[in-house]
Amino acid sequence: MNRPILTLLGALLALPAAGAAQPFPTTPPRLGPASAVTPPVPVQRQLANGMKVLYVRQPELPVVSAALVIRGAGTTQDPSALPGLASFTASMLDEGAAGKSALQIADALDLLGASLGTGANWDAATANLYVLKKNFPAALGIMADVVLRPDFNPSDLQRVRDERITNLTRAKDEPTAIAGNAFASLVYGASHPYGRFATVEATRTLDRDRVMAFHHAAYRPENATLVLVGDVDPAAVQPAVERAFGGWRATGTAPTVEGSLDAPQIGTTTIFLVDKPGAAQSEIRIGHPGVARNTPDYFALQVLNTLLGGAFTSRLNTNLRETHGWTYGARSGFSMRQGAGPFTAQAGVVTAKTDSSLVEFFKELNRIRTEPIPAAELEKAKRYVALSFPQALETTQDVTGNLAGLVTYGIDPSWLGSYVQGVMAVTDADVRRVADRYVRPGNSVVVVVGDRSKIEAGIRALNLGTVEVKDVGEFVK
Repeated sequence: MNRPILTLLGALLALPAAGAAQPFPTTPPRLGPASAVTPPVPVQRQLANGMKVLYVRQPELPVVSAALVIRGAGTTQDPSALPGLASFTASMLDEGAAGKSALQIADALDLLGASLGTGANWDAATANLYVLKKNFPAALGIMADVVLRPDFNPSDLQRVRDERITNLTRAKDEPTAIAGNAFASLVYGASHPYGRFATVEATRTLDRDRVMAFHHAAYRPENATLVLVGDVDPAAVQPAVERAFGGWRATGTAPTVEGSLDAPQIGTTTIFLVDKPGAAQSEIRIGHPGVARNTPDYFALQVLNTLLGGAFTSRLNTNLRETHGWTYGARSGFSMRQGAGPFTAQAGVVTAKTDSSLVEFFKELNRIRTEPIPAAELEKAKRYVALSFPQALETTQDVTGNLAGLVTYGIDPSWLGSYVQGVMAVTDADVRRVADRYVRPGNSVVVVVGDRSKIEAGIRALNLGTVEVKDVGEFVK
């Protein structure tokens, strides 16, 4: 046997036997300090029609990410009788514009290697574009056509409307959709913009005249900001922006919010049981009005929610999933909007443990308010939030999305530079203070969607609050 083969055999024999115990790390690596993040400062321009433009130059790659944010064109502006109008209008923008069909628009974007999408959230409508720098002027022209000159072709409108009606009809069999609608309606009430939800009946009435009227009124240059991130030089790019959007003029009266955005007061906790016979599990929602996006307590609330239910290792998920095995995931969150959006703790839990899950939910909601936060747990939560922040600014699209969110709520872009320091400055006293103020288990709406015949007796025996039975038809129509 030659020497190379002997050498190889010797090396193989020196390897540990299969199945032999190997040393395994028992302590995690030490984390370094959270580094400060210094995002680029946008350069601002403004067109004569009032539209603002924010430029963030990142020339490392020859790409441009763009977001057009139109404040006051979101679902909060839906007429009370037409919930869903704003999102429906936004979804129709790229279904045909300036005489080009949706297919022709898609083909033109493909030839440019560009992607374009439209949509609406609670407080704004948005259009998002991503394209190579060399093709940016042409792609920007398509974006302008889509936002400013949509055709709202009746046949396309009917197709998209029928798709929405199908989805709304299907929601009657989806406990998560039922729970979401029920929670919003019961927390805010039907007269509040946050308490409304789209219905089949209202969607059927969304015709071309109504959609066009909303578009003309809500899509206004003075409420619009174009965010441009990537290889963009303001001096070179501004003429293209002027050509695309300089002629934009609003033609209608700006829509107003129907109903006050003031948060309703929740009395003593009430449990609303929505009967869904044969449901595979119970969907639980617990909460109340929370806080608006412009709150000065933003950083403390991020840390609080990370501790409570904003991460996989948070208390709610550790309790209900890891310790008890009653759910695939339990979480909590603050939906921050122009007004006080909801604070929600939620999970889908095994039916037989619905009552037990409610007990554990309330235990954690009360514990976060009344017990000191262990120093190690608090530090872990702060680092989780702070150290994950750079990832939120990793790409041009990430930067664009973050700036678009700030634009929506009138927050200066420099706020991003204070994020890490703001999070790391949060103290145990801060967490206790915001938990006491913004987490109110004794003044909550509890929605449970599940099989009443299997869960009602156990829920009533808990004596957590008054129990009312609701019909599914109240919340999916």
